[in-house]
Amino acid sequence: FHIAGHTYSTTMTTLLLIDCQKDFHPKGSLAVPNADKDAERITQFIRQNATSIHRIVATMDSHHPLHIAHPSFWSDGQGNLPAPFTVISMEDVVRGKWIPREDIHQPSARESLLIDHDIILLATSNDGGKFISGDLYRTDEKGNRQLNMKQWCIEYTRRLEAKGKFSLMIWPEHCLVGTEGQTVVRSICDAMMEWSRKTGGSVEWVNKGQNLLTENYSALCAEVPVTKGTSFNYELLESLKTSEKLIMCGQALSHCVQYTVRDIAEHWPKEEMGKLVVLKDCASTIPGFEDASDKFLSDMVSAGVNVETTETLTL
Repeated sequence: FHIAGHTYSTTMTTLLLIDCQKDFHPKGSLAVPNADKDAERITQFIRQNATSIHRIVATMDSHHPLHIAHPSFWSDGQGNLPAPFTVISMEDVVRGKWIPREDIHQPSARESLLIDHDIILLATSNDGGKFISGDLYRTDEKGNRQLNMKQWCIEYTRRLEAKGKFSLMIWPEHCLVGTEGQTVVRSICDAMMEWSRKTGGSVEWVNKGQNLLTENYSALCAEVPVTKGTSFNYELLESLKTSEKLIMCGQALSHCVQYTVRDIAEHWPKEEMGKLVVLKDCASTIPGFEDASDKFLSDMVSAGVNVETTETLTL
């Protein structure tokens, strides 16, 4: 169809940009090698295909300093924080090698709860029927019921390890809400705003990672769901399913891109897997996780997902 001098395809093409934020690019706190080149290609791709892209959805990693995967959440009991890229196992927490802070405050607003006990119980019923680590709550000196942070961290690391994907990794503080590092790379942001003005569309933003007590590699679900907001986002999935072509890229290929795409592919109609596209030249790997990226791309090809580059993909 035709609007304001531009011709548009009648099929819906969606571009899903995953965590294209400054902290994952050069000079960022968790810079991914080659992410700057990826950003150049993403920027060019948006500008060259503006009238063929009908929808842009952009996910935003959004953390607080006291996040379970940040150093300030933990200490060794002597005031020392774990260095970035430290792996904390369930056994480490049980033995007290790394101790979580007990002074982290539970927000009072229901929609801001760190943990919804009903959600935890539902997950527990599917995972053996009981907490391996014991009671998640304790009573403070004033008689108030408080989350037992050590017990939760034992439970959390146990569940992570039971899934077989990875243990808890401590990352440099990154994408802190309100900081420069959380914002989208300038060139990509400019291209998205140009796309909006040219096409009449508006970028749809998806925040993830604000809950302190779980990780959100995937934009659709936390690694260990603890609230309704961290449970699987079927609303987002169903909206993406309206796409005739869903193109995905961003940072990092080894982590947030991989797990977002895997979640989408797992819930996508098998006869329509060809609608999914990963732009492998617009996503890079965190050093040390190259094998994970290679396996991810191989698995996607086997599943029927199109793995393309900006040069081979035609819209």
